This record gives sequence, structure tokens and C-alpha cells, in this order.
Amino acid sequence: MRPIFVGAIVASFVSAAAPALADTTGLVRGTATFAGKPAAAVGVTLRGEGTSRTAATDAAGHFVFARVPFGRYVLVAHRDGTPDYTQTVEVQSDAVVDLAFELQLKEIGRTQTVTAKGPGSTPVSVNSIGRAQLATLPENQSLNSVIDTFPGIVRFSYNEPVAHGFHGLTYELDGVPLPQGTTSNFSEIVDPRSIDSLEVFTGAFPAEFGGSRQGAVVNILSHRASDADGAASGSFTLGAGSYGDLQSSLDESLKFGNTRVFLNVNDERTNRGVDSPTFVPVHDDSSTANQFVRTITNVGKTDTLAFDVSNSTSLFQIPINGTPNPSDPIVSPGATDDVQREYARFVNLVYTNNAASGRAYTQIAPWYRSDRVAYAGDVANDLAGGTDGLDQDRRSEFEGLRLTHFHTYGPHSIKLGVDTTIENFRGAESIAYFDLGANGATSGPLQTFADNASRRGTQFGAYVQDKWTPTSYVSVQGGVRYDHSTGYVSGAQLSPRLEINGQIDPRDILHAYYGTLYGAPFLEDTRRAAVLLGGGGGVPAYTLQPEHDAYYEFGLAHTFGATSRATVNFWKRDVRDVLDTTQLANTPIFAVYNNTIGIAKGVETRVDLRGRSGDALFVSAQLASSRAGGISGSTFLFSPRTDPNDVTLNPEDHDQTFSAEVGYTKRFGRARSLFASLEPQYGTGYPVQFQSGPGRLPPHLTLDASLGREAGRGADRRLGFDATFTNFTNTRYLLKVNNGFNTTQWGPGFRADLRVTAPF
Repeated sequence: MRPIFVGAIVASFVSAAAPALADTTGLVRGTATFAGKPAAAVGVTLRGEGTSRTAATDAAGHFVFARVPFGRYVLVAHRDGTPDYTQTVEVQSDAVVDLAFELQLKEIGRTQTVTAKGPGSTPVSVNSIGRAQLATLPENQSLNSVIDTFPGIVRFSYNEPVAHGFHGLTYELDGVPLPQGTTSNFSEIVDPRSIDSLEVFTGAFPAEFGGSRQGAVVNILSHRASDADGAASGSFTLGAGSYGDLQSSLDESLKFGNTRVFLNVNDERTNRGVDSPTFVPVHDDSSTANQFVRTITNVGKTDTLAFDVSNSTSLFQIPINGTPNPSDPIVSPGATDDVQREYARFVNLVYTNNAASGRAYTQIAPWYRSDRVAYAGDVANDLAGGTDGLDQDRRSEFEGLRLTHFHTYGPHSIKLGVDTTIENFRGAESIAYFDLGANGATSGPLQTFADNASRRGTQFGAYVQDKWTPTSYVSVQGGVRYDHSTGYVSGAQLSPRLEINGQIDPRDILHAYYGTLYGAPFLEDTRRAAVLLGGGGGVPAYTLQPEHDAYYEFGLAHTFGATSRATVNFWKRDVRDVLDTTQLANTPIFAVYNNTIGIAKGVETRVDLRGRSGDALFVSAQLASSRAGGISGSTFLFSPRTDPNDVTLNPEDHDQTFSAEVGYTKRFGRARSLFASLEPQYGTGYPVQFQSGPGRLPPHLTLDASLGREAGRGADRRLGFDATFTNFTNTRYLLKVNNGFNTTQWGPGFRADLRVTAPF
């Protein structure tokens, strides 16, 4: 970390004494009328996601709630002499929800209840999940598994979420970028036990998002100020389960005047950490420890300051195959001991100046992230088993600054900003191998390919966008973004974005979107191109190129009652220089390469029903195709096809034709604190031989379930527990087979875990 950067953070932190809220917010505004005229002095309350806000209409009947964190809320308008007016409001990041309602004369026993799903919010390809729902999911200990429940997301090997046809998700934590390189593909970017709620954009990306691969954007909100509702509270959790699983977790929240402090400490150990080449894992222990602190402070009447710091360390044994089988002929000696270690640290500071009117704000957010991925290969045993040996140590440091300004002018809501990042990378890597003869036997002496490198790169993005609501039935969001990157390869692109939402009746909204995207590879993902086997030699060149996408979608959102909705979305993605992944030698480590072109398209649907009692049902399903052609730009075991005319499209290795996931949660007992959830998942098989022929693995159906009780909060000190059962039918299914691009991986079998939580 540069001294000037550290100084800026420390100076800002000390000068304000403590920190507050980040930018994962929307705007809720509206007009109240009575007898056709503006209704002044109407009390308006917005409740939801554990918080409550109040406002009063002005002489023109207008009210506004600025910077409302994404989630589901209920708006209540009260005026003496009229029944209360109630609307359910769904807020998403960057949404501008415009409401207009007419107060009626008082009638005994009468209230007015309407669902507000105005055209100012993105209705189709943006979904969110809150803390209450998150707590009931059977796989809520894994962020990737939670993301997999959203439409447009495919659950792939190593639990990697693949969105809308291609690899690469963009993560934001409390409104600040959180970069993740492909090389750190085992540990997850944030522990979900440190998360209040999250939101996933699989399309309709506003201009503020860009610069890196963008299959989807995951907005993570770690803690809201309302999560600390007392002077001090917390809980301690212990858990154990299948595969020797042991877990512990400490959560604590404190309140000091205007400052709220949140602490999360988590530790987990298991005998099954990485998808294995055998159904019963061998040499597959893992351990993960992470610590997260967030502080939120109001500075004066309008300004806020937020501060996040996280640290994580993970260790993964690399599973081996001791017995050859048709799906994986590659055998490792039983004593082989390859291990990967991953380290990550993240710090951000977010200062927000809010206008007194609530119609504008300015935000300054410096941030820092470092990560290290060290693969300690057991080269002697690897080579003795007839496989390649790998050793690598790759480190990156990111220093970033985000500047944002937002302002509403009548029907226009304008947002503009700048993102700038400096990445410093250094890495050491070597691959030891024997050349293979025509019959597959080793020939020639042991050879070593080394790639020791260091590089400095930059990413710069600037954007302006306007959400224009000319009528209460139509919303148009237009924007343009400019991205420029340097490093091993450089590139730039000007990306227009256009979104139109039209309310065709009170319950239905039509949605259309077009945008172009630019994705630069991180420096740690960029390796020299080389052909290692079959007598080829290394090619000392960095040929990886940035990705360029054109994305289209068209959909419909329908609202049921006050708390439920359904969406259907048709989408297509045309890609040039696809940033794809192949496994490095016969290890689980991913390396990024380019496909010349890629085409993905599909239709997806989401049904989200939430009852007033807390019961919930979701259905996510998609029918999709993802194909790519032409190869260049990475480290391969064979000579890549470099003919620019050879772009025959074949299914991607993660091309899952149809997938569906259903989740149902029933709440019962005192205060609805008990819950039971059932979550079946279905997927058609993945391609067997990506880029080299047809064939698919069999489809699979797995069943997950959970049963539990939420721990008490505040004065309630009741114990909480949850028992989870994943793949309880123990369905054996293959995710991949060894095909030159990938090693063999099996999906996990039955797993049971029990966790007990004691509040304090």
C-alpha cells in the first residue's frame, strides 16, 4: 500500500472520529393529492429491511426518501380524516421509484393498499435477497451457492457461478469495487455470515458498472445501520457436520453515540474443500478463516462516513485420483501433496455528503485490496505419476478511488462518476513436464517452463447516466461509459447503455435494454502463451485481449398482490475476444485465455412470492445456449488454433441447456422464529468435450433442506439452531471429465451440518 494512500485513509478516519453508509441505494419520491389538489403535511413512512424513515409532503404534495438501500419496503401515507394509504415498494440500486396517489375520504374500516412497482425501477434482470430469507437457505454458508439461486446463473465446478453464458462476475462490497482474479478461484470473496443482503444484476447494467468481466454484478450490503439496534448485542455459533466439518462464528454489533460497529469472525475446516476427480474425495482438506469489521457513523446532520476492513486466509489441499477410471485416466501417487494457499485483505472508506433537500449527494471512496495465491506443487510426486508439476506464487495489490455525484432535476435523475484503479502484480511460476511422444509415452528429458513476471497496470472508467421519467408510465435510462486499461495488454472502449421501462397496466411492466460492455483481464490472470506438450516450445508473448460484449434483453415483470412478483426475460450476448478459462496443466488452477468469438442467448424466469407471515417461495429457471470458437492467449497443453478464420462455434464447457431451482420456506412457532426449507435443483449435463466434439454428461437432480430457529435478539436470549441437508439423496453426478481443457470433477455428495447459535 502506498504511504500517501494510507495517509489519506488514516487522516479521513481520524478527522471524522468514525464511519457510515455506502452507495447501494435508490431514490423513492412521490406526490400525494386530495380531491385532485396537492396534499400538504401528509406524514409518509417508509419501513422495511429493519429500518423506518419518515417524511412530510410539502406545499406541492411532494416527498422524497434519498439513498434508500436496496430491498423491499412498505410505504404508508397518513393524513387526518383520510384512510392510510399503503404501498409495497421494491428498491434496487440506482432505481428511481416515482409514486403518485390520491387520498380518499374516510370510511370506517377502510384502508388503501396498492403495490408500487413503478417504471423507474429495473424490473426484470435484477433480484435481491434479504437477511430473513438468507438465513433459511440450506447452503447459506456459501456466497456462491446463494448467488446460484438467482435466474441466469449456472452452478459450475468449484461452485463457480457462471452468468449469462460466460465466466466472470463483478463484485461490489458496500458500494465499493472488490476485484477478484481467476487464480483465486477456490475461496469465496466474502463470507455470507458477514452479509445483511445482496442484489444481483444479470443484465440491464447501468453505466456505472464496467471495466472488468461482467457476466453479472453482485452488490453486497454487509450491515445496515439498523442492524445495531441496541448498545451491544451479538451471537456465537458452533457447528459440525459431514466430511469432518467444523465451524465457529462470532458476530457482534455495538453502538457508541452516532457510531455503529459490526464485527464478524468466522472459521471453518472440512475434509472436502475442492471438487474432486473422484466421488469420494482423497487429500481434500481445507480451512478458511476470515475477519470483517464495519463502522457506520453520521457526521453532522447530512454527512456520513463508512469504513470496512476484511482479512481472510484459506488453505486447500488439491485432491488426487489414485485409481484410473474412464472419466479420469490421470493418476496421482497416493503421497502427492499439492496445496494452494490464498490470502486477501480489503479496506475501504466511503464519505458521503447528502444535500439537505435529499435530492443530491456526493461520494468519495478510496479503497485498497491485496491478494496472494501460492500453489505449492509436489513436483517430484506429480512427475512420478505421469502428470505435470506446477509451482506458483502470484501477488496483486489494488489501489482505487471512486468519485460519484447524483442529482435529481424534476423528471431527470443524473448520476456521474469516475473509477480509477492501479494494480501492481508480481508472480513466479514454473511448470515441469516431459514431452509426450506419438503413443503418449514420455520422450526427451525433463523440461521446465518458467513465467516470472511483474507488471503495473491501470483501469480508468468514467460515466454519466440519466434516468428520465417523462410520465408516470414510462422510464428511460440512458448512459455512456468510457473505459481504458493498461498492463500486459491495453485497450479502451466507449460503451452506450439504454434501458426503457413501460408500465402497460398497474401490475405489468415491459422492459427493454441494450448496452455494450468492456472487460479488461486482471494482471494476475494474464500468462504468456506457450505450448508445453507434443514437442512444442514456449512462445514468450502475452496475447490475452480485453473482452468486448454487446448485450440485449427484453422482458416482462408482473406483480402479484403486495409482496410478490414474476418476471420473464429474453437475452442475448455477442462477444468478441471472450475471456474464458482452462485449467493449468493437470491441476485445478484456472488460466484465462481468449476465444475469438462467443454467442450466448436464452430465456429465464423468476417467481418470487413472499407472504406476510414470512413464508416464501421462489422459482428460478432458464433455457440457454453458450457457444464459442477460436482459441489464443494463454498457457496450453497443445498448440492453439491461431487461424483467424477457424471460429467454429462449439458449446462452452459450462453450457447447461436447462436448469431450474425451487426454494420454499415455511415459518411457524412463536414469533415465526422456526423455519423449514426445501430446495430442489435440476440441471442438464455439461458438454463432455468442449471445443473438440459433441456429447454431454447426464442431467442431475439434487435436493437440499434446512430446519431451524432464529436466535433471539435484544432481550430475547433464546438459542438458535439450524440443521442443513444438502444433496440428501446422495446423487452422484459429474461436472466435468478430463478432456485436455479440464480435469475431472464430481459434484458433492450428501452432507449434513448442525449449527447452534447463542445470543449475548
